[in-house]
Amino acid sequence: MFGKLITLAIIIGACYWYWSGPYQERVNPSYEERLERNGENMRQCLHGLNYKAGATGAVTGDPVEICASRFNLYKQGERWHSYEDDRPGE
Repeated sequence: MFGKLITLAIIIGACYWYWSGPYQERVNPSYEERLERNGENMRQCLHGLNYKAGATGAVTGDPVEICASRFNLYKQGERWHSYEDDRPGE
């Protein structure tokens, strides 16, 4: 009986730790993590469009504008910000 209670307490503790830590960080990333992800998305998109333009010449328009509209981003300074995100301090 006591062993079952200990096992149950360990399982509940592990679930609470996962819910309050790794799960919340993945679901609600910090603003800095979102900026990094925006930059990575833009880098991959631009790389793909530049490759496509070089290989087939089938890209019409500016690749930066195409990728920015695809991810709903704008560039301020050297970082890509999303129109959908609330900036900290605003």
